[in-house]
Amino acid sequence: MNMAWANSLFTIGICISFAVILFIVLNKRNKQNYQDAAQSILDDDDTPRDNEAAQTHHEHGA
Repeated sequence: MNMAWANSLFTIGICISFAVILFIVLNKRNKQNYQDAAQSILDDDDTPRDNEAAQTHHEHGA
């Protein structure tokens, strides 16, 4: 087995892994999980007050 075979097997493995990940992500059974995660970000009311945000921004040197 030479280096060309190893490169080919690696490329095939990466392509198969990518296809599996796409299948998992785009599977309709997982849609509700992604919807819930997206909604939890939008529903998050944990926002800093203006003076706290400015103070934190100043403390970090930016």
